[in-house]
Amino acid sequence: MPANVITGEGGAVGGAVCVRLYKVERINEPARAVCSASDGAVIRLGGIDDWRGIYMAYGHTPAVLPGDLFQFIGATRDGKGASSVANGAIVERIRNSWDIEGKDQFIQHAVQFARATGALSFGAASATDVSTPDPATSRSMTINLTGCTELRKMDLELISHNPRFVTGSTAGGRERKAGTKDGRFTCKIYTEDADFPANESIDEVEFSVGGGLNWTMKWALLTLTAPLLRIENGLFEADLAGEFTGYKDGSKGNITSPAGVAWWP
Repeated sequence: MPANVITGEGGAVGGAVCVRLYKVERINEPARAVCSASDGAVIRLGGIDDWRGIYMAYGHTPAVLPGDLFQFIGATRDGKGASSVANGAIVERIRNSWDIEGKDQFIQHAVQFARATGALSFGAASATDVSTPDPATSRSMTINLTGCTELRKMDLELISHNPRFVTGSTAGGRERKAGTKDGRFTCKIYTEDADFPANESIDEVEFSVGGGLNWTMKWALLTLTAPLLRIENGLFEADLAGEFTGYKDGSKGNITSPAGVAWWP
């Protein structure tokens, strides 16, 4: 008799393109007590309900961005899976990754989300991906940051610091609203020069995705410079990192997608 298992073939996340995987967690934070009548034992009852998840996909621009509300539907090929209510999920952060030197050479992204309102249900779920797969690779991609000509890898993370709350009207569930906007980046390079941009320098940074298009972070404050010289059978490497700042000397910046759409402001 065959085992009751299925493969991931035919699975999908509603509204997302070229998905690699999804994972969700339904969580209960139980009420806990110890009292004079419990004979030294802990007593627990169901407490605050919450849930969160992540999906990963190929491509440089996710279907949803931090702070966006959406209905999460993650389905298997047999019409089962997990789903939220309409606009029941809120995006917490996304991470775009370019791995020029490694094994994951297609540009890809991860979307982390959590409960905005309503429970996460397991059971019947329907989602399909009818798009034509056409992801770009990281080959020849660049970042326009001083000293970063020989780029190996880069990551761009966008974040919405969503406040969360539980009240008497949320039926024991934790809920979230869109919060302040933030971002950061990292890059790994090879170099022949120890002349790096100074920490605390503020620049406009562009992350290429091909076809003359870029993610743009205006402005970014450089927060880390970490050179590494491998003397024995190695190369001169460095890690650099920066964080978003909305203003430079009174000039307002932006974070803009390759399609020219401003995520902030």
